[in-house]
Amino acid sequence: MRDKYLCQHCGKPATEVHHIIHLTPDNVHDPAVSMNMDNLVSLCRDCHFEEHKGEHGKGLQTRESYEYTFDENGMLIRK
Repeated sequence: MRDKYLCQHCGKPATEVHHIIHLTPDNVHDPAVSMNMDNLVSLCRDCHFEEHKGEHGKGLQTRESYEYTFDENGMLIRK
């Protein structure tokens, strides 16, 4: 809602939330990083991909290959 459902880079409809400080195994359970609104920005898929392009040599993973997911209560869990 804060970003009016628009990508904050290009203005297209936002479909994803980007963590400005990227989530890592060391900080994923730290709400100051993972859930802090100042660390989140709305992006479209293309801009989110561009943010991560080149990381680990392959850009964004497919959703099926993500190491983490959300449980039925919306809590982040390791698959």
